[in-house]
Amino acid sequence: MGTNVAEMVRGEREMEEVVASRYRAFRATSPDRAVDIIPTDPVEADRFDSMRAHGVIRGAEGGFYLDENALERVRKNRKGWLFGSAGAAAIVGVIAGVILGRRRR
Repeated sequence: MGTNVAEMVRGEREMEEVVASRYRAFRATSPDRAVDIIPTDPVEADRFDSMRAHGVIRGAEGGFYLDENALERVRKNRKGWLFGSAGAAAIVGVIAGVILGRRRR
């Protein structure tokens, strides 16, 4: 199960990078450089929508732009959540092991 979660996170990050790199290629990283590009691929469009919801892709006159600071914040938050979840799972595993170990005696 852990592998599936890691693969999902990696896939999200890769598609996020596809969307971000498209805006970087147009140098659309500030409101005055906004461009009118919207993904047509369903997976890319889903990531675009998620990035908009998190404030990473922002609307401005003329289209959209990539907010690099917001992208960095989202990635740090995601990393913290991922490591926090892994730590919590490890703690639950240790507690379960101790409880099961006591029952066998």
